[in-house]
Amino acid sequence: MNSIMEFMRQDHARLDGIFAEFGGVDVQSVKARELFSAYKNGLERHIAWEEEILFPVFEEKTGNRDSGPTAVMRMEHREIKVLLERLYLRVENGDIEIKPIQERLGDVLAEHNQKEESVLYPWFDQSLSETEKQALLDKIKSSTAAP
Repeated sequence: MNSIMEFMRQDHARLDGIFAEFGGVDVQSVKARELFSAYKNGLERHIAWEEEILFPVFEEKTGNRDSGPTAVMRMEHREIKVLLERLYLRVENGDIEIKPIQERLGDVLAEHNQKEESVLYPWFDQSLSETEKQALLDKIKSSTAAP
């Protein structure tokens, strides 16, 4: 695989699956904590791949850092991290009142992922050489254990 879109979309789908499974279990169960931990760790890793590996390349090549897609993505990442932490605290404390945060996080991520998959990831696949794309994928895969 030498497609940024394919790799990142697969990770979105993997994370969405974990989040959906989490939504179907008793929030006070051990299974809920295990699923949410896997989800939180995976989502944080995914965000790090974008912010530390992909975004700098986009910004360097386009000269567009303080405005444009990556600026919007970083802002949304901050909101996602806040919601993720709020949900984490509630899950860890066995709080059954998680639905509003869970739904908000799901909504934000659905919109966010759609933007990435329609604007940002295609840019990488269309604008970079095969060698550059492979180098980015190699860097992502070596930065932490890839899914």
